[in-house]
Amino acid sequence: MVAVSFSILTIVGSYLINNKRADAQDLMTVVTQTFADNRPNWRYFAMTARVNPHRSFVRVHVAATPHASARTYYSRGTRQFLRTELDTVPLSAHVRFQQDRGVYYHLTKTTTNRGAVVTYSEWLSLNNMVGLFKVLLLAIIGITLVGILIGGWLISWLAHRLNAPLVALTDAAHTIANTDNATHHETLPVPSAPQEVRELGSEFNRLLQSLNAQVRRDHQFVSDASHELRTPLSAIRGHVALIRRHGSDHPEVIPESLATIDVESSKMQQLVESLLRLSRMDHMSLTRDWVPIAPLLQRCGQRFERQSGRLITVAATGDTLVFANAESIERVVMSLLSNAAKYSPAALPITLSLTVNDSTAAIAVADLGPGVADSDKPHIFDRFYRADSSRSKAIPGTGLGLAIAARSVALNHGQLSVADHQPHGAVFTLTLPAMPAPAAE
Repeated sequence: MVAVSFSILTIVGSYLINNKRADAQDLMTVVTQTFADNRPNWRYFAMTARVNPHRSFVRVHVAATPHASARTYYSRGTRQFLRTELDTVPLSAHVRFQQDRGVYYHLTKTTTNRGAVVTYSEWLSLNNMVGLFKVLLLAIIGITLVGILIGGWLISWLAHRLNAPLVALTDAAHTIANTDNATHHETLPVPSAPQEVRELGSEFNRLLQSLNAQVRRDHQFVSDASHELRTPLSAIRGHVALIRRHGSDHPEVIPESLATIDVESSKMQQLVESLLRLSRMDHMSLTRDWVPIAPLLQRCGQRFERQSGRLITVAATGDTLVFANAESIERVVMSLLSNAAKYSPAALPITLSLTVNDSTAAIAVADLGPGVADSDKPHIFDRFYRADSSRSKAIPGTGLGLAIAARSVALNHGQLSVADHQPHGAVFTLTLPAMPAPAAE
């Protein structure tokens, strides 16, 4: 706005000065035309001049000649006007300033008339132009100030309106952060406009939902771990109390109680080790390389068959390579075989197979047990989750094996899924990136 105002003042000022310069040239032409017989005709001058003769002053000086002395002629009021010394304004050689009368435009011209040198001097009042310029300057300053005030108010109003959704988001986030009894289902209000704030609120809600889900999982993990540890601890404490009360009178209960304590403490150790492994896996990464998968599966099948006495049918041949960590994949396969052995009849075989596509290798462990209900499949890889049919104490386990296996597969950038096996049972499929082995040279 300041630049526009300055431009307007410059343009208007230039226009007014050019007009006054043109008026001065016209006045000089009229003065020279009225000069006759070596003297000016002031009556004709007053009648023909386009400017106000009362605000314009003219002096004509005729230099001396051999036949006549020097003479000076003044228009009305010029002699009195020139009694006061005129100062030159530094910006222009033609602008003069008089203390009591104001600003004037000064122009001189020298000609020869009948052998005499005639010098014309005129002073044209610029006071009207200066007054108009002052009014224009004051008007522009006033308009600028009003514009600044209105613009400042408008900017403040717009800023408040635009910031209102952000302030609401901030207040809601502050309220959630300072809530003592958070349910971890809280969300931030998402405004309908502006679009940027709406998108920001939606992204914040996605982040908040992810964090709340993680917190709920952690709480559930602690609750489940406490529940799983309470059972062996209760058994251990019960048998310790039994030995204290009846050990002296009935020593025959001591070996049985010690055996139970040993079994339950082993379960606790296994559970704690599984918990520590899961905890470490949340913050670890694996070193992967190209691994021949068929020999690895054959070793796993043979080893598990020796350890468990179960019949393991291995259908894995070829020279396919998978990009994975061999040790972790071996543990996952052994865990899946152990899980299949728990939930299938001992007389029925377990199948370990390999299927290779263009860029993936699918490792499947299939059993002929009761299978996994559709309602349990989405949660089968959750920590401490066990299907209802498997909650019997006759089937050992901590409920962490499949969770550990799923996490290991994720660290290998693979996928672990469960599906129904035909005619009955379950099949767990581990998918990994693969490629054919390079041809021998």
